[in-house]
Amino acid sequence: MMMGGSLLTGTLIFISGLALLIFIVAKLVPKMGHDKDTVFLLGIFALIAVGLLGMGGWLGIANWGAMGCLL
Repeated sequence: MMMGGSLLTGTLIFISGLALLIFIVAKLVPKMGHDKDTVFLLGIFALIAVGLLGMGGWLGIANWGAMGCLL
């Protein structure tokens, strides 16, 4: 069965948000200084990553329900 456009888009958005969050935690947080600008920018990037996770999950789950995969 081929993936629908919304499911593929949602999956790619979810994976990009997950990759961004892993990159932030693995590479940026250990090298982070204690100045306020760095903490603020890291917080913004973390919010963007969580937003991407939510949007990708919402698109993917909405398409699964539309395909009749969920009971």
